[in-house]
Amino acid sequence: MERSQKNIVVIGAGYGGITAALRVARLFRDQSDFQVHLVDRNPYHLLKTQLHEAAVRKTEVAIPIDRLIGKRNIIFHLAEVDKIDPNDRIVFLQEGFLPFDYLIMALGSQTNFYGIPGLRENAFTLETLADAEKIHDHIDRLCARASSEPDEAQRRELLRFVIGGGGLSGVEFAAEFAEYAVQCTRNYHVNLDEVDIILVEAGKRIMANLEESTSASVSKRLQGMRVRVLTETKIVSQTDSTVTLSSNEVLETRTMIWTGGIHITDMFRESGMKIGKLGRVLVDEFLRAESYPFIYAIGDNALAMNPRTGSPVPTAAQFALQQGRLVAENIFAAVTGGELRPYSPKVWGEVVSLGRHLAAGWLALPFVKKVTFVGFLGSLVKAAIEGKHILLLRKESRNWTGL
Repeated sequence: MERSQKNIVVIGAGYGGITAALRVARLFRDQSDFQVHLVDRNPYHLLKTQLHEAAVRKTEVAIPIDRLIGKRNIIFHLAEVDKIDPNDRIVFLQEGFLPFDYLIMALGSQTNFYGIPGLRENAFTLETLADAEKIHDHIDRLCARASSEPDEAQRRELLRFVIGGGGLSGVEFAAEFAEYAVQCTRNYHVNLDEVDIILVEAGKRIMANLEESTSASVSKRLQGMRVRVLTETKIVSQTDSTVTLSSNEVLETRTMIWTGGIHITDMFRESGMKIGKLGRVLVDEFLRAESYPFIYAIGDNALAMNPRTGSPVPTAAQFALQQGRLVAENIFAAVTGGELRPYSPKVWGEVVSLGRHLAAGWLALPFVKKVTFVGFLGSLVKAAIEGKHILLLRKESRNWTGL
């Protein structure tokens, strides 16, 4: 039986998903025969690039979905997606299902443990709001326990914190925590010299996507904040009280934060869609899944190619935001007989925060190829980038005061 109303379903309310849902709803506001549905397992949009702040300082990084969609024609479904049937155009939820005419897949990614023994069972991850809250409480408990531990070796074990992965998440967490360690030890009357923060990176340098000189500056800053930076070193196993490195060093610790990699849900492969590296969906120049022109993939879910370089577009929030806006406009064009626009990523730059008041990175500015920076100016740039996302959300949702 043919449905009288057509559904545009967005699965995932991350950076790309929430942007796509709000933009689609705005574009189709005069199309009464189209209904927009948004599905997510959480009732909030998570500012994932700021999770390290929530894990250390307990800052607010979640925006309730109802504040975002209150003035838009969007039906929100608080649910887990179980599977997708692209041939019958159905998204199956844990309870019920949603038929769709167009589907936007924006489910983000999951932590990749690479089969390292003991890592999944013992490491903390930094992917969700619950992860951040768990890390924050754990750190506070260890500082409190260390304050009354008479044995120095035991105190040092409690106060040794290992971060696996020298990419953006690992570096930002290490810097944020290094600042917080000063406050935590002061509050609990613990000797700061007994705190040992270790950042472990398998590659030759941390933040390998930055220029070598900027990467070196970031490493130097971290070391100045009492962070030990170990490069060309892998984590080979973990227990509940030790982390073993490829150098054969065994670190006695109760805390391992793993930020070393991602993989994409197997749901897309199981649905019959064509899959590429890391489980990302193969898409055409318009971000449509191959063989399914009514299904779009964005963000971490899409193996989108940069037409200028022929290389895959990185998994970063700035690209997910661009893709979310584009697919909304392409679906509207497909429905109204307009011309679809191919995806061409705009690289704005990259900024890595080094605590509350410092940052490093680069920006692409008009008439200037690239501007690099390290220091206080960078923190202002980082704050401006984060503020721009909130501003765009307010614009799309027409909620200028409630976010």
